[in-house]
Amino acid sequence: MIVEYRVLGPLEVLLDGEPVAVPAGRVRILLATLLLRANEFVPVDELVERVWDGEPPVADRGRKTLHMVVTRLRQSLGDANCVRTSSRGYTAEVAPEQLDLTRFRQLEEQGEHRAALELWRGPVLANVASELLHRDDVPRLEAERVVALERRIDQDLARDTDVLVPELRSLVARYPLRETFWAQLMLALHRSNQQAEALAVYQEIRDHLADELGVDPGPRLREAHEQVLSGEVPVAQVPRQLPAGVPHFVGREEELARLTDMLAARPGEPVLISAINGIGGVGKTALALRWAHRVADRFPDGQLHVDLRGFDPRGEPLDPLTVIRDFLLALDVRDVPSSEDALIAAYRSALAQRRVLLVLDNARDAEQVRPLLPGGAGNLVLITSRNRLRGLIAREGAQPVALDVLDEQSAVDLLTERVGAARIAARPEAVSRLVRQCAGLPLALGIVAARAACGDSLTALADELDQERLDALDLDDATGVRAVFSWSLKSVSEAAARVFVLLGLHPGPHVGVDAVASLSELTPAAARRVLGELVSASLLGPAPVPGRFVLHDLLRDYAAERVAALSAGERTEALHRMFGHYLHTALDANRRIEVRVTWTPLAAPPSSVVITPIEDEQSASEWFDVEQNVLLGVLKQMVAAGMDDLVWRLGYTLHLPLLRKGDMAGAEMADQLALAAAQRRDDVFGQARLHRALGGVYIAKHALSDADFHLSSALRCETEQSDYNGQANVSRGLAFVYRLQGRYGDALEILGGVFPMAERLSKHERACYYAAYGRAHHEVGQDERAIELCLQADEWLLELGRTAPAMADAMNFETLGDIYLKLGRYAESAHNYRESVVLMREMRETFYLADGLVLLAKALIAAGEHAPAREHLGEALSIYEELGHDQAREVRKLLGSLE
Repeated sequence: MIVEYRVLGPLEVLLDGEPVAVPAGRVRILLATLLLRANEFVPVDELVERVWDGEPPVADRGRKTLHMVVTRLRQSLGDANCVRTSSRGYTAEVAPEQLDLTRFRQLEEQGEHRAALELWRGPVLANVASELLHRDDVPRLEAERVVALERRIDQDLARDTDVLVPELRSLVARYPLRETFWAQLMLALHRSNQQAEALAVYQEIRDHLADELGVDPGPRLREAHEQVLSGEVPVAQVPRQLPAGVPHFVGREEELARLTDMLAARPGEPVLISAINGIGGVGKTALALRWAHRVADRFPDGQLHVDLRGFDPRGEPLDPLTVIRDFLLALDVRDVPSSEDALIAAYRSALAQRRVLLVLDNARDAEQVRPLLPGGAGNLVLITSRNRLRGLIAREGAQPVALDVLDEQSAVDLLTERVGAARIAARPEAVSRLVRQCAGLPLALGIVAARAACGDSLTALADELDQERLDALDLDDATGVRAVFSWSLKSVSEAAARVFVLLGLHPGPHVGVDAVASLSELTPAAARRVLGELVSASLLGPAPVPGRFVLHDLLRDYAAERVAALSAGERTEALHRMFGHYLHTALDANRRIEVRVTWTPLAAPPSSVVITPIEDEQSASEWFDVEQNVLLGVLKQMVAAGMDDLVWRLGYTLHLPLLRKGDMAGAEMADQLALAAAQRRDDVFGQARLHRALGGVYIAKHALSDADFHLSSALRCETEQSDYNGQANVSRGLAFVYRLQGRYGDALEILGGVFPMAERLSKHERACYYAAYGRAHHEVGQDERAIELCLQADEWLLELGRTAPAMADAMNFETLGDIYLKLGRYAESAHNYRESVVLMREMRETFYLADGLVLLAKALIAAGEHAPAREHLGEALSIYEELGHDQAREVRKLLGSLE
């Protein structure tokens, strides 16, 4: 199946060469918007603004209706569907070869301007009726087309110029203020032996610019004028210092495109500085040289290159004054001053009237680079460094390009280039392991390829990397991953180096400021400064989660190796501080979510432990969302350290956040580890909590026998503690299990056993119990009694206030919705379902929210209100699809029945 998406002309989708019908109106606007930003997540609010062409409905309705537009788009695309959903919004997930706009930009980067222009089929998005798109997006694309046209004509000027003259006369008529086309017309006429006509063209555009804009001709026109007057372009000896670059180069299309865009966006402006940064071995030099060779012909006065040796184990960083002397000699400047100020002045004067490309490779810091920045408007400086060079970004306006590791396919492509397609194809399992263990780092992949080329088998290499990556990726003391990382670490302060080493104890995948402060006994402010230094040195990177930082896999191995060299006591103390941060923050967050849980006592953490402040339930849920994977890693570390009292507590705090997100596997794993710890400690309170938690997990997984076992075990623990509220809570859970098994009589019976102790329950637990008891009566057909109990429960819950709603509130509304739906009282049914949905949203109960939306839709369908029902079903479908739940199929069928 081959899918193509086209925006360079009328919007089109082709499936195996056949057009796919995309409905006009909002559906087409949505697809066009997503394709123009392919593979980027576009926020929902922005999409609502675009789809309604700047006049969106009220916020809630707009977001809900957008779900319906997305659903219609997915249905219309069928097998060509490229729309993906996440918490950040929606994206069109397309491969580069599937979208004409991406292919156009790739061809432009490669200098294939004629082929790029052939992809244009007419006015952009001519069949999409959107004022915003045609005002904001289409002009930018048209500007890209015009630049491509200019570049294609520059290439053609070296060939047959006669045929260019008519085309260029048409272009200057269409773009009367586009100086490049006028300059090209002058050169085309001149090279066609029409010098008088060329000079007349110059006079024409000079007068036109003066009349229309009150300005003189720009550099491109003046250069063309001088060439015409001179009769020919003089040939000068210019420096060509660019090294050949790496022979095997893969990927990096996005970074190459960004560099090209930077150059195109600033024609004629003062020196453009681009700083390529990234960890050692990530391929900064390879990228810089690949792009530099692509654009070298735009700099007729030559290219200068130097390895500044900023992180070179073989010697000290180069003195920039030494580099300047060498550059002046390369520029044929023989009278080289001796004093520092005069030397720099002579260097800048020499470059002021030239157009030169300078590649400053492997820079240590901004101070090493700053004296090498030239004067003049036509020069370009390309810098590579492991340091982020923030000083250059802030003061000189350098444009940073952060280079990340290669993706999986690019890594395989690199090995294939180096090792050969036959060997790669013969050992797919070994190749997969090699790519995974090299973690996308080109240096590591290159070492593996070099060893394979010297005779090592791919399987043996993969086995070696599985055992010890850093040893396998060292060729000698100066060449290898460990050596590259060690020189990066030597470039930072002692405090930053200590934090980097201690991060070898952290489980990842990312770490926050407070955790680092606790781990290293720093204040949060000091930790933030140190983290900034590590990021600047490319030893640490910003995580996708704001405010968090991440170590590359191989750097994590290196940090773990370094931290193992510390004393056992120092490692243990640091681990305990880290455990204290995560556990006590998790306990505070849990208290915001489960406000009625009373914990057994726990000693306060040491004063050096920083506890992240948790203000309310929302911030608690957000903290758990961000730290979920970290906390699971910390939990396993606590188990390995034998700290059972911490294990069961941390495991229990994770239960509800994981369950609410639909991560059943994570919740089950955390609860089982925590239960085992509580059992080892013979902690009855902890066992009661964890058996109850596992019962909830198995209910969600519909493993009802397991749920029955754990809830029955929890009931025994609660009875042993004489905890009436706990007994009532667990009985409700068991009744729910019996209900799911169709044992409605057993559910009523077990809840009936609680009724004599109802007056001894807390008001909240009594309200929850009445809600469950009402449900049990409904399920055996006693609806009048059920309504009586549920309304009493609602009255008590309302008295308690719903500032921290519990599941019982939502389920009570759902029960009333079910009863009224059965009785044909559709308006009352929809009202109660709607209240349940509101509470589910507040509690961030994603999975149960989808269930509630479907129930609400069914009540509305019964009442004949199909439009709002479709909205709710569309939102539910998006949730089920994101969770990968089978219920999505049923919702699609229900939506289809409403067409």
